[in-house]
Amino acid sequence: MCKQRLKHPQKECGFTLLDSLLQLIVLVLFAQFFLLFYSWYSQKDNGMFNNNELQWEIFVFQLQKELTHTKQFSRNTIQNISYSSDRGTLSVAIGPGELKRGKGYQPLLFGITTVKFEYSDYILDATINFENGKGRSRKFIVPNNTR
Repeated sequence: MCKQRLKHPQKECGFTLLDSLLQLIVLVLFAQFFLLFYSWYSQKDNGMFNNNELQWEIFVFQLQKELTHTKQFSRNTIQNISYSSDRGTLSVAIGPGELKRGKGYQPLLFGITTVKFEYSDYILDATINFENGKGRSRKFIVPNNTR
């Protein structure tokens, strides 16, 4: 085999310009897929699949459902509300790093720093700041209210 190479040095194999351009195009396509994946992955933390977002939406759904059937509502402090319904008297208060049922152990939200409840004209405005620096706010309608 070596003897044939020595006899015909003009038939040496190597890269041609066409081979190099084809490999460059394949490399650019893979780079585009990598950039697309990277941008998707960075957006994933800001979307609905974020753990804090899921917790927040579940908390909002649960609180609105309970406030819909409220017979009596009161805001005890800026960080504590209580309301009564067919289930009895329930309250929501801040604990160490979590929002939980008052006088209980049922956590509603984890990883929070501050909670602020404001109430006026049958509208409850809840503002919650998470440990990662993001804040969320939602307004709830409180029907059948006797202050």
